[in-house]
Amino acid sequence: MASLIKRKLNRGDPLRSEPEKNVVRGHALFVRFMERKGLADCVRHFPANMTLGQLKSTNPRELKQRYGVQDSKQRERIMLVMSESHREDQSDTDHSELVR
Repeated sequence: MASLIKRKLNRGDPLRSEPEKNVVRGHALFVRFMERKGLADCVRHFPANMTLGQLKSTNPRELKQRYGVQDSKQRERIMLVMSESHREDQSDTDHSELVR
């Protein structure tokens, strides 16, 4: 799946509009994030236009009902990674404010 996204990104398809290219890029970032965090097996639950921003605003109930993540362990893993990612984002923000 990631190779398909890379091909789409590298193709530079002149027929695609900028919003379409942004959707492909956003999904590619989502897939890479999931792979880096050991959640590549969970990508199949999400639509082809899923982005990190959408995932960050998702709760466990939505994972189950909207995206069909029926396995409670998978939902826990996804939510744990999102929680850790949020803490890292906050830490980066706090650190960058100290550097100024």
